[in-house]
Amino acid sequence: MSSWPPASTPWLALLRRLVVAAASLALVATLVFATFEWLADPAALRLGRGASPEALAALRTAMGLDLPVGTRLLEHVARAMTFDFGTSHAHGAPAGQLMLQALGPTLAYALPGWLLGTAAAIAGGLAAARRRRVDRALLGLSTLVISTSSVIVVVLAQHLLAHRLGWFPVLGWPLGGAGTSALAYVVLPALVWALLQWGPDVRHYRAVFERELAAPHLDGLRARGVPERRVARHVLRAAVGPIVARIGQRLAHVMVGSVVIEELFNIPGLGALLVAAIHEADAALVQAIAVATAAVTIAGQALCDGVVWLIDPRVRRGDVT
Repeated sequence: MSSWPPASTPWLALLRRLVVAAASLALVATLVFATFEWLADPAALRLGRGASPEALAALRTAMGLDLPVGTRLLEHVARAMTFDFGTSHAHGAPAGQLMLQALGPTLAYALPGWLLGTAAAIAGGLAAARRRRVDRALLGLSTLVISTSSVIVVVLAQHLLAHRLGWFPVLGWPLGGAGTSALAYVVLPALVWALLQWGPDVRHYRAVFERELAAPHLDGLRARGVPERRVARHVLRAAVGPIVARIGQRLAHVMVGSVVIEELFNIPGLGALLVAAIHEADAALVQAIAVATAAVTIAGQALCDGVVWLIDPRVRRGDVT
């Protein structure tokens, strides 16, 4: 975890982050452009296989595809940097608007699932690092979750909690004429999301807490009679860097969501929209989702670094790099 911002030059560090963020967004836009430039012809996709050469040429001119590649690349990147993603050829609507519409359903289940999974993983990792019996049980459970396909986890959750017990609706989003509260459709996908995230995260946090619990200064605290509850607070504070870094890594997953969950629960979210856009070679929509995800990831990492800088005095002093 890098210190941010350094106490001596905060504005220089902020400027450097802004430059890196802009370069990262430009690189993402360039990669999307290059991928579709090599793999698909938007004009041919829009008109179909039976289109005449004259119709293809006319549409390519109307879409600006007859311009030099360098010119189109610069225009493409410039629009992406201003979050102007153009119109989706598959839907005939602004790509940014379609992305925002799909983002709501995704966040409805992914955000609470992320919060629940993170809290459970941190608590489980600390308990596993402190107690051997708990460690064995949680490691076994996390191994089972990690080694089981997410499709199987979703299907089992639907079968047991929705079909057999009837606690939740089977599908994960209100359909036409459904009278059930929208909250009921969100709970089960959120629980499945939390479980799928908890499996690998609890192992990560366990390793972090084991390292911090082995620190020599904790033996000194215990020798002075400091209660274990206060020792645990010292461990949590010392582990804030790796914890926040892991949380920052999860932000992109929260935004895009899970394709498996959205497909099996019939949720019209961003993950399902991205898969459909790739199948339809919808460059504008893929661009919108890719650049927005990169922007959220960069902003989240900067925010997480700022939180660590505020909480951990070792980072402010430059003792931890």
